[in-house]
Amino acid sequence: MKKKSKKELLMAGGLALEILVVLLFLNARINALLDSDMSSEMVLAQLLAKENAALSTHWYYSTELRVLNTQLLYAFFFKLSNNWHWIRMASIICLWCIIIGIYYFWACAEGCKKYFLITALLLLAPISEDYFRFVLAGVYYIPHIAIAFAALAMNELYMKAQRGSRKLWLVVSVLLAFVAGLGGPREIIALYGPIGVAAAAELLNKKNKTRWQQFIYATFVGAAALLGYALNMLVLARIYHFATWGWLGFQLADGSRMVEIFSSFLQLFGARGTGTEYVFTCAVSVMWIVLTIGCIVYAYTHEVSDGYRRLADFTVAVYLLYFLLYSVTNMLFSARYGILNTVLSIPLLAMAANEVHLNESKRQWLLAVVATATIAGGALVLFRIAGEDQTTAQRDVTEKLLAEGYVNGYATFWNANVLTELSDGKIEVWQWCGGQDLPEHSSDIDDMTQWLQLASHMVEHPSGKVFALFTREEFESNPWRKNLHPEDVIYENEEYIVMSYPDHDTMKATLEKGL
Repeated sequence: MKKKSKKELLMAGGLALEILVVLLFLNARINALLDSDMSSEMVLAQLLAKENAALSTHWYYSTELRVLNTQLLYAFFFKLSNNWHWIRMASIICLWCIIIGIYYFWACAEGCKKYFLITALLLLAPISEDYFRFVLAGVYYIPHIAIAFAALAMNELYMKAQRGSRKLWLVVSVLLAFVAGLGGPREIIALYGPIGVAAAAELLNKKNKTRWQQFIYATFVGAAALLGYALNMLVLARIYHFATWGWLGFQLADGSRMVEIFSSFLQLFGARGTGTEYVFTCAVSVMWIVLTIGCIVYAYTHEVSDGYRRLADFTVAVYLLYFLLYSVTNMLFSARYGILNTVLSIPLLAMAANEVHLNESKRQWLLAVVATATIAGGALVLFRIAGEDQTTAQRDVTEKLLAEGYVNGYATFWNANVLTELSDGKIEVWQWCGGQDLPEHSSDIDDMTQWLQLASHMVEHPSGKVFALFTREEFESNPWRKNLHPEDVIYENEEYIVMSYPDHDTMKATLEKGL
């Protein structure tokens, strides 16, 4: 067997082993990692499966209409099974296959298949806790990453194709951009905006003979994405329930916000923990930041392929628009939003490895060091998460409710849809306003939150006996505190108190008495 084939088999085996380890970890621990954001995807998917639809007017979405997203796969598997755990795990496997497949598509388009396996291993490594939770486990970001890789791949195929094929790739790219824009402004800000900014900036590079061709491509896909977003705002917003970005306004960031933005990248590249673990994960994080900057600088200071230069341009534009968004607007910030930026370090590394002026042994040595450090950091992430269990108390509540025959009840958002998934879909929960980071509840028990919930909950009430689930804090600070009687408590633990009532009307009369 040739030496090259042995190396490829070794890397393929490493990728397969990594997938197996993380998959077995998730299969054993996923119920301990669930929250209502994750479970909302499943509740929506079950609704879509029942309606045989890709979108539903009977659901309150969040800040975007989920068009090309995870719920399509979840809904497909709901057609095959009612086992929520099986559906989640099957969907995770499929989404991992999709992102790896599209990444391979990108590698082929860029001509760096040689480094596909080693960088694919990095793509599925739990490089940080945020990456593990939001990409590998929650899979929220996989559709966005996959769309980005597909768009970048088709951009390259368009640029390299002959005139006839070029039109085909332009049409396909425009269609993808349009559908992506239907979901909301996210893809415009994170993908098509940067493609346009990068193409416009490259017009200044007189040495680039294809700069106008790239600018034309960027104009077409950008216009298609904007058209999709216009349809989202003017038509779909009147049909479906989702929050628009009308509240977004100008606001200069202060120093603390800028520090938060910059430090978030250390976190996203893995820095976490205490003591020796923190020192090591910080070193890995700094390694990735230096590599990213180095790959970009190399593209501007050496003779490289047009594809490498375009990827560097795009990455710089992504970070530029990201910093502008969070430094001059009142957009809410969370570290995880930067995942769509940091994931670009992986294709950048693949391109640099393919073109850097080093002999093959030095390239392989460098990639081996990066992979080893990243996997070691990923192992620390898994060990840390293995010691966490954020649903212990919720699982205890679910077990009690099922044992007592409860199938309907009330809770605030963070304790609603997650109970549905923990009960394998047997318990339906109406979501009250209130809870962490959400508006406080009024005295009307039928005041439901219009956020990741069935629209029917706004007008329909549960039949039969119902439960009301409160956290300890909610129990003491809700509008009905004086009407919560000890004799109505059916279960409590360190975190929760569960009340029981014969039916909705009795609960309403009891809780709202004298208010």
